[in-house]
Amino acid sequence: MSIGDMPSESLTAIDLFCGAGGISTGLQWAGYDISWANDVDDAATETYRKNHPSVDCTTADITTSELPALDQSIDLVAGGPPCPPFSIVGRTKLDSLDGRDATTDSRTQLWKRLRDAVAKYDPDAFVMENVQGMASAENDAGESVLQHICGEFRNLGYSVDHWVVDAADFGVPQRRKRLLIIGTKKDTRPPRLEEWRTHREPKSDRERTARFVSQPEREQTQETLDEYLEANTDAASPAKPQSRVPWVTVAEAISDLPPLSPGGDRASDLHPPAAADRYELPPVTQYQKWAREDAPTVSTENGKHEKLHNHEARYHNLADLSLYSLLGAGTGWRIGDLPDKLQPYREDVFSDNYTKQQGDRPSSTVTAHIHKDGHMHIHPRQARSFTVREAARIQSFPDRFVFPGSRTAAYRQVGNAVPPLLAESAGRAIRTVIEQG
Repeated sequence: MSIGDMPSESLTAIDLFCGAGGISTGLQWAGYDISWANDVDDAATETYRKNHPSVDCTTADITTSELPALDQSIDLVAGGPPCPPFSIVGRTKLDSLDGRDATTDSRTQLWKRLRDAVAKYDPDAFVMENVQGMASAENDAGESVLQHICGEFRNLGYSVDHWVVDAADFGVPQRRKRLLIIGTKKDTRPPRLEEWRTHREPKSDRERTARFVSQPEREQTQETLDEYLEANTDAASPAKPQSRVPWVTVAEAISDLPPLSPGGDRASDLHPPAAADRYELPPVTQYQKWAREDAPTVSTENGKHEKLHNHEARYHNLADLSLYSLLGAGTGWRIGDLPDKLQPYREDVFSDNYTKQQGDRPSSTVTAHIHKDGHMHIHPRQARSFTVREAARIQSFPDRFVFPGSRTAAYRQVGNAVPPLLAESAGRAIRTVIEQG
């Protein structure tokens, strides 16, 4: 689903706080060569190197180590510094602990390392992604954190603008609102991200219906994604979209993946297995076709077949499975509404922890909390939570993107990632400014 083919000439970028590589993946689709990436998390950089073997990816704490000297000029500095104290949940959790204060937590200062990288490498542009809560956060002096950050980059000679965007508007099958701060050299102006949206909220129930690739022609049929991309993009120049299609839904994103049963037996024909390593159905939507492009293959006695990675149901106890079965699609229970023995968390910290996703809507936001449990991301039709592969698709990682470590680490990496399709759109928008500047 990357918008158009790879541009003929690549720009260079670096990715700070790279995690598993969501930003890098999207920027590569947008025509950037990633010169260097860094993260402090060993498991995340293992995943990054697995999927970006040609990139120099280092594992280090860049808050205490020197930024490296690079052999080439850098066009774009990108990064999503982890700042959980800026999130609403993060602030609540910190403020609930004795001696902890979200306004003075050291993680609120990680953005400064991205500023230092901009000062060192003097790129044509930078982009920083963060939680929506940063836009309303204040520091311990009562000043706007966002305005302070923008001012720091303006002092380095950049025109700076910021937007709170919804990833669903950029083809990601998920309602995920994030803050993007973009700066360009002062003789240019940052692109207006709202002009680069490729998707929109459906206007009717008909538009919410999954757009199957094999459906027959009807009057006023919805333009397919392939037709839309072909008509509205140019491989040599990243053009703004001329029209937008309805949001991608959960069903469009994951309905082709094999059904699973927590605790299932691989050898049994009576119920689904707990894990699946191959596809049983062909892709039936444009998003699924895109997700399965260049999927890994494996040789067997019966020939080669596509290898499905990271599709394994996590264990759920009987109480959770019973609650999952009772929930209707798109509904959730507040923790405080449940009997005491079924409450897994404090009501004042997490208010809605059992949510069954709707097949005809984008998913709710996938966060790093999914590594602890999947209560907020229950499968629309199966009594279980999303697998790593399903969560990755919801984040717009294609199936060829493999998470090699533990399942817990993989969930955390998926939840922390910047959706590649969102990063691609931002990268393409910035490219137009750099190339026209």
